[in-house]
Amino acid sequence: MDTHTARILAVDLDGTLLGTDVLWEALTELVRRKPYLLLVAPFAALRGRVHFKHWLARHVQPDFDSLPINKPVADFVRSAKRNGQMVVLATAAFEPWAQQIADRLGCFDTVIGTDMVNLSGKRKLERLRSVCDGRAFDYIGDRGVDIPLWQAATDAFIVGNAARYQRRIGKAFSGTFSSPRPTLRDWYSLLRIEQWSKNLLVFAPLLLAHKLLDSAALGGAVAAALMLSIVASALYVFNDLLDVPTDRQHPTKRLRPLASGTISLPIGWLCVMLGLCIGLGGAFIALPATAAELVALYAAASIGYSLALKRQPIMDILVLGGLYTLRILIGGSASNTEVSAWLLGFSLVFFASLALLKRHSEVVQLQHTADILASSRPYSVRDEQFLFTAGIATAVMAVVILIVYVTSDRARALYAHPDRLWFILPLLLFWILRMWRLSLHNRLRGDPLTVSLRDPASIATGAAIIALVEFIAR
Repeated sequence: MDTHTARILAVDLDGTLLGTDVLWEALTELVRRKPYLLLVAPFAALRGRVHFKHWLARHVQPDFDSLPINKPVADFVRSAKRNGQMVVLATAAFEPWAQQIADRLGCFDTVIGTDMVNLSGKRKLERLRSVCDGRAFDYIGDRGVDIPLWQAATDAFIVGNAARYQRRIGKAFSGTFSSPRPTLRDWYSLLRIEQWSKNLLVFAPLLLAHKLLDSAALGGAVAAALMLSIVASALYVFNDLLDVPTDRQHPTKRLRPLASGTISLPIGWLCVMLGLCIGLGGAFIALPATAAELVALYAAASIGYSLALKRQPIMDILVLGGLYTLRILIGGSASNTEVSAWLLGFSLVFFASLALLKRHSEVVQLQHTADILASSRPYSVRDEQFLFTAGIATAVMAVVILIVYVTSDRARALYAHPDRLWFILPLLLFWILRMWRLSLHNRLRGDPLTVSLRDPASIATGAAIIALVEFIAR
């Protein structure tokens, strides 16, 4: 028999055959489905890795069918199988989970994984040698823990940077497979830097109170916008982590850094922890106590939204509208600027209308999307008319509040020419109706405010409104 075909090919799972780690997939699924068990998880982990993996397996089941496969490695394994090699999936992952992944791929003769002992490093080597029964083996791995197996293998293959381990294994690798490396664009996408534009709302109280030139007030608002942006980025990553299983089934969202495996789940969770610590810690250091507490409330509400509220019809709209309004309250508190009841009332209704607009655009897109994606959303195509009607109604309510404000004593006290504020109404109506028309024609993709910052007509409309408020009517 040919010596090559007589050899066994052993393949690692996490980070090698998969573009992810099954343990972190399970932990993320635990947060997604049973977050209350996070209080118990540290005690389970203290009893050792094996117990922890068994404990996780009792409570969650990752979606193995959607896990990202490293295609070059999978193709190499299938080729070896066709050439007559025995192929073994050798992993530290929980063995029943590894077996399900092997069954999905259908190209493994046997699976060895963690059951009674954590099967990594030298323990994996011992177990593999018993399976090989004296025959030579080749091994594909990706991390330092695989060094003993590379050293014992006839041909050693690595996923990632071969130079990192070349000297330590004492021989040359027989082959390398590339692993995805995140680019600046991937980090920009993960942290949703473009969404920071929403935090410009913290400057709304200063704009309306004509305090943009007040250095102390402006400094407070800038600090609030920065801290809020850091917190918001952490929470966007948190939301993406929870959405990984559904994102992997989406035609475009599957390319997101976390869903595709370009950025690993552990790095994602690290971003969440660091972002919240830096953002909230900075808020309590740099901002007035009330403003910092409002930033903490924003974080808590966003976490609640990601965990459960975004799947509750109507409640999700109210929470989204409330989060926008919280930005204005944070700006007012950070800059020591009063936020009037008029502004609060207008913002709650207006941003609820924008939340309805966002959901309406998603429902319109659902008409052209696979049914499997609809189950992850709070609204179906049957809600399109409801969202449209409720959105237009709340938009009109916001305009009515603005009309009453323009005729109020407060407007006359703040503006030398309050009658000129009437020109805001047709501008606002133009923008609202234009956005709804775009949604009806399936041309509104993304958050309305973010889309507006790339739309020349919306930019011109916003600039005209700011000019009316800050200069023309003063």
